[in-house]
Amino acid sequence: MMKNKWLVKACALLMAVMMLGVMGGQVNVAASRAVNVRVDNRPITFDVNPQIVRGRVMVPVRAIVEAMGAVVGWDEDARTVSITIGEATVSLTIGALTARRNGRAVELDAPAFIANGRTLVPLRFISETLQYGVTWDESRMRVSIMSRLERLNMLGPIAPLTFPFFRLRDEQAASPIAREAQVHIARTVDMLRAQAITGDMHFAALPTYVAANLYNRGVNLRLVNVAVWGNLYVVGVEGIPVRSMEDLRGRRIVIPSRGDTPDLVFRFLAAGKGLDLARDLQIDYVPSPMEAAGLLATGRAELAVLSEPAATSAVMSAQQQGRRLARLITLRKIWGEVTGTPERIPQAGIVALPAVVDRNDLIQAFSDAYTQAALWTTANPNDMSALVARGIEGVQAPAAASALQFSEFRVVPAREVRAELEHYFLTLQQMNPDIIGGRLPDERFYWQPD
Repeated sequence: MMKNKWLVKACALLMAVMMLGVMGGQVNVAASRAVNVRVDNRPITFDVNPQIVRGRVMVPVRAIVEAMGAVVGWDEDARTVSITIGEATVSLTIGALTARRNGRAVELDAPAFIANGRTLVPLRFISETLQYGVTWDESRMRVSIMSRLERLNMLGPIAPLTFPFFRLRDEQAASPIAREAQVHIARTVDMLRAQAITGDMHFAALPTYVAANLYNRGVNLRLVNVAVWGNLYVVGVEGIPVRSMEDLRGRRIVIPSRGDTPDLVFRFLAAGKGLDLARDLQIDYVPSPMEAAGLLATGRAELAVLSEPAATSAVMSAQQQGRRLARLITLRKIWGEVTGTPERIPQAGIVALPAVVDRNDLIQAFSDAYTQAALWTTANPNDMSALVARGIEGVQAPAAASALQFSEFRVVPAREVRAELEHYFLTLQQMNPDIIGGRLPDERFYWQPD
């Protein structure tokens, strides 16, 4: 056991770099651009540069293996390089398509060769033999080799922002990051806050103001991206004459979670459209979005401010009872009119939590994987909804698909939209001074790649 364990580790780091062949096997890269390699975020220096040969990255063995504490040997007569960690050994013969691990044959996708006195091996061999994760960033010509987590813990609410987590889990898209992945569902914002700071979670899908509030209260996290750009609606009985904020004058409206995002955004926009909140509107507050949705669905309320998936829940539940509801006003459009900015609200995104905040390589890998999963989600809403229905008790696939349809869902790095986020935070803070923890978060709040 010890022998195999050491060997797997030895090969893991050695092979990890080679995963570029896995990730970028078809990438066509100019030979003049140098490939740079990092092991657990540490740059590796080579006296002979890595090369890309027919779409495969070849790297000098010694620099990689010695970075992990292994011993490298060379048999000139046999033209074979050997790697030893503890009692484990790996050997590769120049020009051969078969290597040996503890005496057992292992097939290679490209043979080792010698360049300027150094033995270069294919990264695929290292990544597949060892238990390290590997990613390839073509724009920066970077291979990142990382020690994988035993289990990746992803936390989120029942909302479209969380949906790509199930793609990462079920399709093993997070395999460069962890050996397994788990999605944890928080059914209330309070539960979401509490679980995010336990230390067990790695990434969370959070409202952006919650992320800012936790950060300003001392939680060492980073906002990686903004992915939901508006899913707030005024939902009401189909057919009533409400098409604008001005049409709400004199009406009674239900709003969940007083002092939270739906309430603050709605009141800001209502005032921006000239409504006197005390005189022109009758607001009934209820504790949760699902309670507001229930009042609408059962005919006990005419109008409510709801986000997804509560809006979908109200519409579908009412339909089952013979009532018809509709999304009468899209609040992100009103936001654009009132603020003079694009018709989008930076409501929610992905956050790197304290357990991984110092692992920039892992955050980068997760960010890339989430972005790809989100693109797949929007391109395949029905398949995504089926994954969600299997993953979240009580959620039906049609409801998940509808919630996704009515969410403005697009992944943008948080650092690129800092100005929009700060405008949004300041707007919320005007309505509730404590909503983001008393001040704008500083630049460290916005995750930056190396």
